[in-house]
Amino acid sequence: MRVASRTVFDFVRLNGTTAPVETELIYQADDPYAVTMRFHSGGSVATWIMGRDLLAEGMGMATGDGDVRVRPHSGRTLVLELLSDRHVTVFRLPATTLRKFLAATYRLVPPGTEHFDADAFLSAVLR
Repeated sequence: MRVASRTVFDFVRLNGTTAPVETELIYQADDPYAVTMRFHSGGSVATWIMGRDLLAEGMGMATGDGDVRVRPHSGRTLVLELLSDRHVTVFRLPATTLRKFLAATYRLVPPGTEHFDADAFLSAVLR
């Protein structure tokens, strides 16, 4: 079972201007701690996987020490920063979009009931 949503995030350029980027948010019950984001731009797709808890925490305060950082920007907007070896990519997104998506994931797998089957994961990976 999964939750998926298509939306548009605003990519923030270095000069502060923005460009729309079609974005898919995907949550799968068999990987209950993770959210996958697929960013579609110019015929290519960039995929990032991040913690569901990190996104939820970022709704109310700045969070993230590693490759993914989330923080409130205003009452209605969040900032998502994705850090790689060469770039820092910044997006702005409506807080309501993420709030609705997370609510749907919580209906599928409520917080505190997550279970990850490490044995099944390793069996699949080590085939």
